[in-house]
Amino acid sequence: MVDEHAFSPRLGVAWAPPGTDLVVRASYDRAFQTPAVENLLLASSQAVDTLSADVVRLPVRPSRGNFLETGVSKALARVVRVDASYFVRTMNNFADDDLLLNSGVSFPIAFRRATIRGTEIKVDLTHWKALSGFVSYAHMRGVGELPVTGGLLLGDEASALLASRGEFAVTQDQRQTVRGRAHYQLSPAAWIALAAAYGSGLPFEFVGDRDAAVEQFGPRIVDRVDFETGRVRPSFSVDASLGLVVAKTTRHSLRLQADVRNLTDRLDVIDFAGLFSGTAIAPPRSFSVRLQMQF
Repeated sequence: MVDEHAFSPRLGVAWAPPGTDLVVRASYDRAFQTPAVENLLLASSQAVDTLSADVVRLPVRPSRGNFLETGVSKALARVVRVDASYFVRTMNNFADDDLLLNSGVSFPIAFRRATIRGTEIKVDLTHWKALSGFVSYAHMRGVGELPVTGGLLLGDEASALLASRGEFAVTQDQRQTVRGRAHYQLSPAAWIALAAAYGSGLPFEFVGDRDAAVEQFGPRIVDRVDFETGRVRPSFSVDASLGLVVAKTTRHSLRLQADVRNLTDRLDVIDFAGLFSGTAIAPPRSFSVRLQMQF
């Protein structure tokens, strides 16, 4: 159905002015992505004509993308390093997956275009007395554009999808993400650490109203999604760790580490009613102890 080829270069450059402890970088990648192989021939099979009176079969062409990124890294006072980057990724014939009717059979489809833009900033505290750690922030916006340009369309919606124009949020379009970790050396043999993570929430699609969702998933889960914005509500988690060197010689060492995940036991929904992933819930509060011997 399709026979295509492409030139796919990857280029990168970095510049570090002498004596400045500064690095400026830029990169470009021209991507060429073939469709997923699983059930690819379903989109061109005449056998699906028996499933519906309205059938549209479109060849699934490879995706072609242009990825641009610029960034800068700078050390401050020899104990802090700041790293910032900005990226733009555009894809024509944006690849995705769809389901055959209400079955578990998936097949590749493609949309006209997708654009993903983002900024990432990370501040590392390499070492200040007994304290070290990092904090990072990421902002990303991913937008797909209709119409469908490849795949299999069945039923009354086939003609509507071909004529549709508009934008939609891609499945990984989480606008705000913040992570951080602090590590404090209590003594040469003991340390403690705290880590936190925040996510503003992924988009979701659910056919039905809130009452139907409560009946299917329960009120606790549904309270963690916002039907007005079409996004999962923000998630937040805190983890704690404690480490201790129990014994150490020139040839052997015995270390003990205890961890608490999701310290506040908060209920966080990561993904809601996903087409393939379903509903994903962050783990509740959990404890673990690890004993490690080196020899």
